Amino acid sequence: MFTMTRIINSVFDLNEILQVLVDAIASEIAGADLVGFFKKEEDGVFYGTIGNSAKVNIQELYIDPEKDEFVRDIIREQRLSYIPDTTVDRRPDQRKIEIMQIKSILGLPVIVDDKVYGLVFVHDFGKKMNLTQEQIDIVEAFVNMSSVAIRNILMFERTQSLLSKQQLLLEASNAMSKSLSINDVLHACTRYVGQALRSNDIAIHLFNEKNGTFKPYHIAKNGNVTEDEWREKHRTSVSIHVDDDLLFREIAITKKAISIDDVFSDPRPNHQACELFGIKSLLIIPLVAKGKVFGAIAAPSFHKRSYQEDEIELCQSLCDMTGTALSNAMYAEGLDQLVKEQTAELQQANLKLEEYVKELQHLDRLKSDFISSLSHELRTPFTAIKGAIDILNRGIFGELNEQQMELTEMADKALERLLGQVTELLDFSKIENGTFELGLEKANFIEIINDSVQLIEPLTKKKNQKLFTQFDSDIEVCVDKQRMQQVLINLLSNASKFTPPDGEILIKSYIERDQLFIEIKDTGIGIPKDKQKHIFTKFYQVNNVVPGTGLGLSITKQLVELHGGTIRFESEPGKGTVFIIQIPTDGGLENEID
Repeated sequence: MFTMTRIINSVFDLNEILQVLVDAIASEIAGADLVGFFKKEEDGVFYGTIGNSAKVNIQELYIDPEKDEFVRDIIREQRLSYIPDTTVDRRPDQRKIEIMQIKSILGLPVIVDDKVYGLVFVHDFGKKMNLTQEQIDIVEAFVNMSSVAIRNILMFERTQSLLSKQQLLLEASNAMSKSLSINDVLHACTRYVGQALRSNDIAIHLFNEKNGTFKPYHIAKNGNVTEDEWREKHRTSVSIHVDDDLLFREIAITKKAISIDDVFSDPRPNHQACELFGIKSLLIIPLVAKGKVFGAIAAPSFHKRSYQEDEIELCQSLCDMTGTALSNAMYAEGLDQLVKEQTAELQQANLKLEEYVKELQHLDRLKSDFISSLSHELRTPFTAIKGAIDILNRGIFGELNEQQMELTEMADKALERLLGQVTELLDFSKIENGTFELGLEKANFIEIINDSVQLIEPLTKKKNQKLFTQFDSDIEVCVDKQRMQQVLINLLSNASKFTPPDGEILIKSYIERDQLFIEIKDTGIGIPKDKQKHIFTKFYQVNNVVPGTGLGLSITKQLVELHGGTIRFESEPGKGTVFIIQIPTDGGLENEID
């Protein structure tokens, strides 16, 4: 129970939270043979995701509400249900009851944003559980806390996704505005559409309005087929003419994107071509500028997939930019006779491109507003967590012993840390609009280091890393304690994240000539030379494999500079990195007074 509460309130990994949940229910609360979490998918069926038992592969199990009245009741009422004797209450799917010899069963809904996100089931094999009401109440409390944690994770992921999309649009707009040739524009288009869909199989066909044909022009590198093979198959076996190809005809007429999850169940695609290339799903987006179709972007998938609405909208925005930039490029190369004859239309196209840039700048401002409002949205579920802790403190489930009091105290601290993460988002917004202020005070910097190390130790212990400290016995400085701890935690967590198991991390602090120096050194993978100049850039991530918003180092640098200090680093790929911070011991107050 202690471990579960700590994880739920401090970890942003969904699978880890769910694993601790089912293990805690199984071993510490209910003593059950099987506790499983089942996640709801688009088809309405709940599929096994995480379980505690090695006897049963939970991922092979699924629950169809249409075949199980017990499950339907839980979903409809959005509340737990306990059947102490399945021979008396026969609502559950009897086939599964017999196969798994379930004598009693507890089912609980995981509610996220007033919807059933998943289900938790608890039961033994071949014997009744005989759960007490106290056990059921505790299980429900932990499931409710998990629901809040899941909601926080989902909201954080949505925020990160929004920021990534806005950054992609800004980068694409900049690249398009600098592309002066057709080849540069179309290559940029395939690159950014590929990033939006996480695909290397993006192809472009140009439309000849006079003869009604779409001709292959370019396909992205590193895909399932080389450009030579792609062109050869088109030359010998695939011809795209609007009179024969229903899909491309619709694109040419409607000028709207079309997504098809299963090409062989839809009459519009050329099934022979799909079979030749191995295409299972397909997204087609027209390239339109000045009201005319110049071509189409094809984003095939070689396994069945569903193209999400936000993905299609993002790709449509990228293709709108491409259409306008393509028109300008054709003019520059002397290929667009219509633009040559109609200079006014060219100016309109340029204005349209400028409007895209202004719109993206507006989105950037909305981003800051969104981050600010998001923090207030996140505070709502914190109330639920606080309520659960208060229930335990009031002794509703019995008086708390010393260990339990320690547990609730840790939960309170974890909640404060989570609030700190929300505050970090607010910090970014305030720094962006120039309203951020420090709260300087005299402080013992050794205490700040020790507190930071204590908070980061769970990460280092998980990877069996050694964390060393080295500092003078007494370091008194004038700083914003909370912000300097934020700086240290950012750098220490990065050091742990990019240092392999059994690696070493050192934090060192000393004073020279009224300047405080802090060094954080690791034996990690280091920073590639070509990426070192970008690491303090907002939203920039050195390693896209490791999740993150790309804001940590940017905020760290600005917090150090607000203290009147500087931050720099030295890194050698494969050997490690050291960050060096230098701030005046008076926190920059002299400069502020001057």
